[in-house]
Amino acid sequence: MDEGKHKRRHHARVTSLTPGRLRIKLHPTSRDPQMMHGIKRRLESQEGVHDVRVNPASGSVTVKYDHQHHSTAGILGLLEDIDIVVESIGHVPTVEDGEIEGSDRLETAGFLAAIDDLNQRIYEATGIPINLKIAVPLAFVGAGIWSIGRKGLMIESVPGWLFLWLAFDMLVKLHPTDR
Repeated sequence: MDEGKHKRRHHARVTSLTPGRLRIKLHPTSRDPQMMHGIKRRLESQEGVHDVRVNPASGSVTVKYDHQHHSTAGILGLLEDIDIVVESIGHVPTVEDGEIEGSDRLETAGFLAAIDDLNQRIYEATGIPINLKIAVPLAFVGAGIWSIGRKGLMIESVPGWLFLWLAFDMLVKLHPTDR
C-alpha cells in the first residue's frame, strides 16, 4: 500500500515570528512527545536551521534559522514537507530589518482572521455555514431600512441612514482589495 495514505497531517498555528526565529504551536492532538522529537530531528537536519526546541507539554516548536538562507515561506515549506500544516489566514506578516511587512494592513488582517475564525466556530457548533462578512453588514442594512420606515430619516436624532452608511463601510472594510 502507498505509505502517503497513512501519513497523519499535524496542524499548527504561528505564535511568534521574527527574522531568524519562528515559533508554532501544535494542535493538542498533535503533541505526542515522540512525534515532536522526530520533528526536531528532521528540522535540525536541514541546511540553514540552527536550533529547534520542542515542548511537548505546550505543543510549542521554536525554530531558529538563518534568515539570509531561508525566508518565512521557506521555513513554512519545510514544516509542510514533514506533514505539519500551519494555519495561514491570508498573508502572514513578516518582520524584516525591524519593519513589519504589510504593517498598514496588519490590524485589518488580524480582525479579518478573527471573523474567519468565528465563522468556522459557528459552523462547527451549528453546522450552518455563515459568512459574517456579509451577515453583519446586511443586519445593519435591515436595521437602517426598519428605522427609516418606522421613524423617517430622523434628522433630529440618530438617523436611519447612518445604519446604511455603517453597513456600506463595514462591507468595504471586511472585503479589502490587494493594492
